Amino acid sequence: MLALMFQPFRRAFDFRGRARRKEWALFVLLQMVVVIGALVLGIRLLPDENMGDGLLGLPLAYVAVFGLPMLALQVRRLHDSDKSGWWVLVSLVPYIGLGMILWLMLLPGSWGPNRFADDPRRSWEGDLFE
Repeated sequence: MLALMFQPFRRAFDFRGRARRKEWALFVLLQMVVVIGALVLGIRLLPDENMGDGLLGLPLAYVAVFGLPMLALQVRRLHDSDKSGWWVLVSLVPYIGLGMILWLMLLPGSWGPNRFADDPRRSWEGDLFE
């Protein structure tokens, strides 16, 4: 399970194929732990007068580390539900984009092979009803 959590870093430049919901959820969990940990450390270690300056670099560091792996993972996740990776642009829509991309990420993947790759859950030998 830990290997699956770090798999998006290994596949950061891979926008092909499919990714399961489990891989996406574990990577989001990893991001939450890192962000909360960085905030707690920043608050504990920085003096009060330098708090604003010290925490300004956190969003930039977050995007530098997690940005490309998350984008590639989202595209592969969309492929799993047989949608084009261009659907990731829906997240740029104000107000509803975040909810819409979250809904798309939580959709179950299509059963069996689709136009992007084989089913990552299991290997399919043939037709589903054979």
